[in-house]
Amino acid sequence: MPKSTRLSQFENETALQRLAEERKKRRTQLFNEIFTHLLYLISIAVISCVYIFFNEAKRQYEFEIGKPWQYQEDLIADFDFPIYKLPSEVEKERKEYLEHTVLYFEMDSTIVENQTAQLKNYIETISTSPQKAKEWEPYTNYICKALNEIYAVGILGNDTIMRQLPQADHLVIMRGNFSKNRNVDEPYTQKSAYDYIKKNWPLGLDTLHLQTLGVINYLQSNLIYDKNLTEQVQNDKVNSILLTSGMVQKGELIIGKGEIVTEKHYKILSSYSREIEDQRELSTQKKVFLILGKVLLATILISLFYLYLRMFRRKQFDSKRYTILSLLLICSFVVLTAICIDLASTYSRVGYALVYAIPYALLPIIISTFIDTRTGLFSHLITMLLCSFMVPSTFEFILLQIAIGMVTIISLKDVAQRSQLLQTAAIVFLTYCLVYLGYGLTLDGNILKMSRSMYLAFVVNGGLLLLAYPLIFIVEKVFKFTSNVTLIELSNINSPLLRRLSETAPGTFQHSLQVSNLASAIANKVGGNALMARAGALYHDIGKIKNPAFFTENQAKGINPHDKLEPEESASIIIKHVSDGIQLAKMEKLPRSIIEFIETHHGKGKVRFFYNTWVNNHPGQHPDDAIFTYSGPNPYTKELGIVMLCDSVEAASRSLPTYTEENIDNLVENITNTLVSEHYFDNTPLTLKQITLAKGILKEKLKNIYHTRIAYPELKNNPDAGDGEREKNV
Repeated sequence: MPKSTRLSQFENETALQRLAEERKKRRTQLFNEIFTHLLYLISIAVISCVYIFFNEAKRQYEFEIGKPWQYQEDLIADFDFPIYKLPSEVEKERKEYLEHTVLYFEMDSTIVENQTAQLKNYIETISTSPQKAKEWEPYTNYICKALNEIYAVGILGNDTIMRQLPQADHLVIMRGNFSKNRNVDEPYTQKSAYDYIKKNWPLGLDTLHLQTLGVINYLQSNLIYDKNLTEQVQNDKVNSILLTSGMVQKGELIIGKGEIVTEKHYKILSSYSREIEDQRELSTQKKVFLILGKVLLATILISLFYLYLRMFRRKQFDSKRYTILSLLLICSFVVLTAICIDLASTYSRVGYALVYAIPYALLPIIISTFIDTRTGLFSHLITMLLCSFMVPSTFEFILLQIAIGMVTIISLKDVAQRSQLLQTAAIVFLTYCLVYLGYGLTLDGNILKMSRSMYLAFVVNGGLLLLAYPLIFIVEKVFKFTSNVTLIELSNINSPLLRRLSETAPGTFQHSLQVSNLASAIANKVGGNALMARAGALYHDIGKIKNPAFFTENQAKGINPHDKLEPEESASIIIKHVSDGIQLAKMEKLPRSIIEFIETHHGKGKVRFFYNTWVNNHPGQHPDDAIFTYSGPNPYTKELGIVMLCDSVEAASRSLPTYTEENIDNLVENITNTLVSEHYFDNTPLTLKQITLAKGILKEKLKNIYHTRIAYPELKNNPDAGDGEREKNV
């Protein structure tokens, strides 16, 4: 195939491929944008539902036992209302009623007649003569009398039947229209009745006749347990429990300004709030406005988070993974807070302290780990504002949680070791205690009146905060993020992929090592993630593994395969190391954050050597820029920009004829100024001050790397050496 035809075909294929990629990219962006907006709408809907269904019982006034009345006026009752018992009091009375159970039994009066008749018939059967009948007569009289006495009290049956009955304080035995209370131990069992007959056996009568008569067989249960009546009476008692314990008259003082809320005050205030809610008959229009107000609050706060990400964290905004993680964490903590508040309404004494056991600091820790500290703090503030509409003491809650969020961000900037979480948990606990103590002292000035349950909740909070480490691991695997722990593992040069790079393309490997050292040094100085910069720099050129000989750092002296190729083909091979690197990184399952360094380390720059060669070979013609241009994109994070700068400078430094301070300074200045003037760093948060600082570090490091070494003098005459050694030295 002629060279011109081959080049034309190559250009057409490249153009079609780029067009298809551009269309696919636009479709993906449109889908991501629709999906992102849908996620935010779902979050608003979830939080609105929480406000509507979980927060209906929020009181008009906020108050807690042991704290001062925080309003600036006395509270006077403007209508009569009952004082309702606390749910815990009602539950206690209900348990007491259930513990004092009364069992109801129906007495069968026919059993005693049947048993005495059978006994008499049996005695007549064994009395074969008048003399025998006269002999058995006293036995018959005593046993029949004893049976009547026993059955009058009642027989419950054997011990097995007794154990099956519920525990009771006393029994009620009914006989027709009459009933009689009995102690639990009064009715006989079969055994106790027999013992009674035997114990009271008249003197002069032979006890052997008891066995002959088989008296125990005539002792049958005549008390029938009425389960339905027992349960009915029990339920009636429980239902009859009074839910009130007094009245408050109109005009009566409920609580005075600055007065400490006691348990009695708490009951009255709760009753007052309840009556206000009961008396408030909302029209349909007012209900709609109430719901709209709650939806509006949720919409405003979530929209603020939406605008923050869209304006200041565009990369995270455009990523489905980051969006899902952020909104999932925010909604989870709002729902968890609502559940705790709902539980607290049942256990009012210590229930609201349960809210402070929720480890809210987990949210800024996780967000900061995978996005950044500013986003972590902003998301924490938004979440705490959303939760504050549900908690009883709004100001106290916001004060504590904002302080905790700030302390967490300060104490745990980068999660790289488990010991950091232990330190953070301790600092969070201490901060909770100190802020709560300070706030309590400003209100009351009495440490003894502060809630101990709050400090217990702080302890639980600190313990639950240790879940951050496994949660970070789970989030990393589920959402395919990259934590600092993973970056440390990736930076190990003995990893299989880096070993393969060192063996296949040793020059590229040495170049990558130098770039990683330079990038991490600059990242440390300008506030970037040094671990991310180091790991990204180590892998940015792994695509050269496929064709190592086409890159100068791996070429033997005098052998250059590009000499046999046209500039267009050479440029294609050079550019392809980016796509080869991306493909290899995906095969090795490297994190997306590392692949970004492979994509962006040349940005949308040109392969200048072959571009200039083509222009020189075709005077007066204009080349197809797409053939000589990397697909990009340009760097968009601080770390990506740093690696591009270090890669360009380090590669160019190898071509210097001599390594003087002036040459190195001019090289760094020229390359940096070119990258800035061609707008490669426009999408990064790097400032001019930081770029200037980076130039200084590059100059210093390169001078240390390429400094002139001192020549060691040879030993001319060593008196201690032998003749052979002297000749060797010479």
